[in-house]
Amino acid sequence: MLFHARDASSPHRPTAAEGLVTRPRRVVKGEVLMGTRRCLRRCFLLRPDGITTRMFKYFLARAARLSGVLIHEFQVLSNHYHIVFSDPRGQRSVFFRELNSLLARAVNAAFGGWETMFAPGSYNAVVLVDGDTIEQKCLYTLCNVVKDGLVSHPERWEGANSWRMEYGKPEYISRPKTSFFTDKGMRAVEVLVLVRPEALYPELSDKEVRARLREKATARSHAYMKKLRKKGGAVMGMARVRKQPRDSSPLTRPPRRGIRPTVAGANKWARIEALQRNAEFLADHEAARLEFEKGNRDVRFPIGTYLMVQRYGVAVVSN
Repeated sequence: MLFHARDASSPHRPTAAEGLVTRPRRVVKGEVLMGTRRCLRRCFLLRPDGITTRMFKYFLARAARLSGVLIHEFQVLSNHYHIVFSDPRGQRSVFFRELNSLLARAVNAAFGGWETMFAPGSYNAVVLVDGDTIEQKCLYTLCNVVKDGLVSHPERWEGANSWRMEYGKPEYISRPKTSFFTDKGMRAVEVLVLVRPEALYPELSDKEVRARLREKATARSHAYMKKLRKKGGAVMGMARVRKQPRDSSPLTRPPRRGIRPTVAGANKWARIEALQRNAEFLADHEAARLEFEKGNRDVRFPIGTYLMVQRYGVAVVSN
């Protein structure tokens, strides 16, 4: 939801007609999510060149530091990325703003681009409600490059990804040496740390969790390859991936007008409960917004309200 930015004490009363463009997003501290963003027209603007890979990891580490987001897995393909993360401070909007804005500007500066890099409306963040779903989304993130026939195993992908990282072991990313990066506001080194999801195999140690995920990802990759070979296909390989023009895109037709899920869960009842919470949030938020538009500055918004808090400092109901 977007209203014109004015002080909350202003006599002006914002109305829905002034910019109601999307439903409000429910942002709750501590949730685990899978975030995705796609390039404009599905073009290969994130093609895994060395500089693009370095820039993504630098900005990922920077955005995580500024927002408090904890990174669990990530994979960057030529025209989109996936990130599985936890949001202990409820600052995912800050995380994606810092990552997407600076990444787009830096990539454009490096390759002479001027227009929008990410497709409007392509951002999506799905709440993962249980350990089984977290596992599946981690595996999907790691194996996406195999599923799409780019390489035969996640280990062979040379774009930015978390396959080789260990939980809690920092990776130090030096500031890329391009004209976009300056000393002001840009640290010489950012620290990227992979964090183990708390709900993932709680009975295992960090080392055992990492080993199990890699084992399952390898098995899934073998299944993808078997299916590909059965159809007479073959993987593209990194050399061909890097030769693809950045302004080209896949020949396949993109899905359109499909469902954009906000919740994923293997447990049916946990998923239903989460969807009900979202429905209640939307209804309560709408009722509070209407009161706010009437001039009631004492109205309390439901837990999970984000933009109205940031923009107008509205009150939120207590737990």
